[in-house]
Amino acid sequence: MVDTFSNALMPEAILSEENQSTPKSNDTSKQASLVHHYLSFSHVPTSSHLIKIIIQVGSHVAKKTYAQTIDLFTQGSLEGFSTSLIPSEYIQEHYKMEISKKVKNFLFRHAVIDFLLHKALEHKIPYANYPRLTSIEEDSAGALSYHFDLSIADPIELKEWKHFSFKSPKRKKYKDLDKQVIHFLENETAATKKQKNNNIEDSDWVLFNALALDRLNNPIFEELSDFWVKIKTKDIPNQFSFLFLGKGVGESFITNTFDLDDANVDNYNPKQFNFRITIKAITKGTHLSLEHFRGMFKLKNKLDIHNKLMEVFSYRNDISQRKTIIEEIFHLFLAKHRFEVPKHLVLRRQEDILLVLMRQTDYQVYKSQKDFLQQVELLAEKQLKEEIIIDQIATQENVRCDMKDMQQYLHLFNNKRLREFIYFKPLLEQIDEANRPVSTGILEQTIMREKTLNHIILMLTR
Repeated sequence: MVDTFSNALMPEAILSEENQSTPKSNDTSKQASLVHHYLSFSHVPTSSHLIKIIIQVGSHVAKKTYAQTIDLFTQGSLEGFSTSLIPSEYIQEHYKMEISKKVKNFLFRHAVIDFLLHKALEHKIPYANYPRLTSIEEDSAGALSYHFDLSIADPIELKEWKHFSFKSPKRKKYKDLDKQVIHFLENETAATKKQKNNNIEDSDWVLFNALALDRLNNPIFEELSDFWVKIKTKDIPNQFSFLFLGKGVGESFITNTFDLDDANVDNYNPKQFNFRITIKAITKGTHLSLEHFRGMFKLKNKLDIHNKLMEVFSYRNDISQRKTIIEEIFHLFLAKHRFEVPKHLVLRRQEDILLVLMRQTDYQVYKSQKDFLQQVELLAEKQLKEEIIIDQIATQENVRCDMKDMQQYLHLFNNKRLREFIYFKPLLEQIDEANRPVSTGILEQTIMREKTLNHIILMLTR
């Protein structure tokens, strides 16, 4: 996860000794729980707008992670000690807090948050904004409990939207646009056919699983989250990306360069976890895949493909036909469904939007505008309203997200022109310029929204 997403969930900010106490007993009769291997999920409503989520990591896994982290610290470099192993007693005495923080962050980033997001969707919890981590507690047996607050969107009464009258915005009639689409399609098809290599190349998207290993390269535990990564070896070389080049689905390798924890320890450099990386799927790089394109938009023939591509070639007032269609769809749906978004949800979303804007080079220019905060507030409310209505339709239509949906979605980021088709993106992930792994849990809800939006457009324009 990128730094801004971590900041939004605030794992480091709350990892203090004060909130790592033994958890109090809860009335479990009111909780819905689901155990999955070493992780368990439970949730209990605390108010009409808030649900408390608890993800528990089993004591055997937590203890193994602690033991391996101590082992890594003893192999690190520390001024005043020789290159031989540093005594573990010294490490445990002087770096107790740092070890505890690293263990909790490791489990949070590599397992807990992804598991939470998967289960929230599985339980059809209508949450708005990312979950907020409030505390991490350890019981007498060594199990770790991650406590989250999850804000809930009010249900809205959906109308018979499939019968709404919708007139799709028309494309421009310039014949030159048809020639551009034909030329684009011919070039992309020819380039795709030249890609005879099914193994991983630069610009490919790769789905992989990561198993944390001990010093003997045996798994510490059997399962961690799956991640997607964009292979980049040219513009901004990434050591992790180079390890994938030339490999195929099913192949594995061991590395210590995959660690989502950027935290540093003062005057000390502990070693990082080893991981066995196993490749699960590959989505080929920069060119159009007709298979993915047809599948995502349910296209039946060449004319359908041509007309769909035209949506990102035809512009009016610097807005593509695709974006205009989406804007008018939401204008129609929000006119038919009048509802307000609670102020606390808008404020949370404003925080997230500001985190995104702050990492942009033009942030100070935006900030200097007199109505800057007002525009951020309006954007936050707009995003939430659109997401709330899309999420409820997704639940109504029983929309699901599988690996093929992820491949189709990520494929569109391979080309600047095709990227115009994407409306929903993970807010706090730099997926447009992805250079770090993105967990499947982060992508799942976003892709469900995109899939639902395409379903709505198809129903209203066919």
